[in-house]
Parts: sequence; structure tokens; C-alpha cells
Amino acid sequence: MSVIRGGQTVVTYRAGSGKGSKDACAKNQGWLPNGDYSVGGHTKTKDGVIKGYAIELSNKKCTNGTWRTELFIHSEMTRGGGQGIPEGQRWDGLGDYKSEGCIKLQPDDIRNLFERLERIGWPKSLQVVS
Repeated sequence: MSVIRGGQTVVTYRAGSGKGSKDACAKNQGWLPNGDYSVGGHTKTKDGVIKGYAIELSNKKCTNGTWRTELFIHSEMTRGGGQGIPEGQRWDGLGDYKSEGCIKLQPDDIRNLFERLERIGWPKSLQVVS
């Protein structure tokens, strides 16, 4: 995942999406579909299925008509941004890049992303290309 401003790449992070299926229309399984997304709210203390740092993305209608909903950029962490004991709250390695279709970053990378965006300004949109 790259942050681009004025045509220049500001930073690039390794990111994951999906649970192994490359079918962007496979709800809760596939990659995030290509296209444009609105960037919604962001928080460092999300307390739902996703915990800690999270950036909300708009819903997306897939090419076959399936709606992809509840989309975020997030990591695996506790509500306070630390590492916990349950699997969904700690980063163990490469398998943790898998998601239910969200964009998933390592904890240090999402913290860095928040710091950068707080400094340079939060985007209003995200473009996904694979």
C-alpha cells in the first residue's frame, strides 16, 4: 500500500487483503475490489471485531453485484494499540496479513501511517489497484 501526494510516493507499506482467495467478489474472503473508495473516520481505539488503529473505507459494489461492506485499513492489536494474547489481538507473522477483505498492515506500519497522515493531512479517497 502506498501513500501518494502530488504524484509522488510518500511511503509504501507491505499490506494484505483477503484469506487467500483472489476473487474480489468473495465476501469476507477475497481481496479488496479494485476501484475508488471514500475514506471515512479513523480511530486509534476501535473496540469491535477490529480493535485499535482503524481507518474506515466506503462500501463497494463488486462486478457481480455483491456488496463488500465493513471495510477498513487495520492491524491486529488491542483496543489501546498494544499486543494482546488472543490471536486477533497479536501479530505473529506473515499469516496475519490475511483479512476478511480489509487492507491489513503490521502494527508498527499502521502506527507510522497514522503519524504521517496526521502530519500531512488525511486523504478523502483511496484508489485500489492490484
